[in-house]
This record gives sequence, structure tokens and C-alpha cells, in this order.
Amino acid sequence: MGNYNSGGHNKTHGRVEEYCRIDSFSLLQYADWFECLSDYGEYHYPVMGGKIYYNLMEDTARISHNGREYPLGLSKVPNVDGMSYRLYFLCPKCQKRARHLYKKDGLYQCRKCARLNYGIQQRSGLSLIRRKMYWLVVKKLQYVDWEVDHPDLPIQDLWHIPKPRYMRWAKYDALMEEYRRLQEEYETMYKESLMKGLERIQKIFNKRAK
Repeated sequence: MGNYNSGGHNKTHGRVEEYCRIDSFSLLQYADWFECLSDYGEYHYPVMGGKIYYNLMEDTARISHNGREYPLGLSKVPNVDGMSYRLYFLCPKCQKRARHLYKKDGLYQCRKCARLNYGIQQRSGLSLIRRKMYWLVVKKLQYVDWEVDHPDLPIQDLWHIPKPRYMRWAKYDALMEEYRRLQEEYETMYKESLMKGLERIQKIFNKRAK
């Protein structure tokens, strides 16, 4: 089967985890704490390398960061009790509500406008299947020493997984059936990705031959 590290990544999007972000829910909590001490409507919310100045009465805010200022709109969404509310930013690019804004290209923007994905979204289908296998083998079948027993085999190529001592055979057989199904799914997907790669290579050779 395929190599353990095979699989592509989403090259058109960045990763959420790699960018500084601000959270409107934290902003509201920070404001509520200060409102208990003062009636003044504009407060300073710390942000990495700067501050956010906001006025909840006017639904406006601005970020002061490294000598520059970024205006922000705020949007209140009432809760079911009719008294409290949730606070969201308005993305400067698309003007849609967003709890988190990410600093990218010198601008705070929502995840969609910043073209960011979570790390899990950038893993290939093969990688996700391997993660499922790992969870099944290590957590459910409790085979924590599989890498010691089979140092030259990736997890998708295991041919024997011992039954845990106190596990019923019916449960063991069901888990093994699930593992074999994942093996077949992995092998099918690997072959498909391999064929696509060969087709791309063939197209490149055909273009060069013309």
C-alpha cells in the first residue's frame, strides 16, 4: 500500500493556526467586567501589539496596532432571554458577522476572506483514513506497541492485531472488520491518487512531445 507520509495538502489556503486573531466574545466579556466598575462606554481591549478601542453603545470599534488604525463594525445578536446578547465583528472586507478576525496582509478579516482553513481540512483523504486507523488500533483495540512489533510497517499495512485480553470476541471481530474496511478504502483511494498522478505526468510528456 501507500507510504505513510503520502498525500497532498491544500496549497491555496493558509492555516488558521498560523495567524493572530481577535475574538468578539472575549471582547464582550472584557467589556462586561469593566462595566461593573464604570459607566464610561469606551474601553481598551489588549490585542497582540496594540489595543482595540470600542463603544458598545454605538456598535463601533477600531484597532490600534503599530501606529496604524483599523476601523471595525460591531453587531449585537439578542439571546433568547431578550436581555443579553452576543457580540460579533463585521468583517471589513465582506461586512458579514464573524466571531474571529485574522490578521493577514496587514488587515483583520474573517476566515473566508483571509482564505484560511483549519489544519485538519488541509490533510488529504489518505491521511484522514490513517488517523481513523490509528484511533481504532491504539484506542479501541489497545494495540499501543504496534510500532515496536512492526517497525517496518505503516499502520495501514498491519496484517495482525492481537485481541485485548478482556475484550469479547464479538467486539474484537467487529473492530477488526472495521479495520479491514478502512484498509480496503485506503487501498482504493491510494490507487486512484496514483493513477491521477500518472495521468498528470503523461499529459506533461505529451505536451513536451508536441
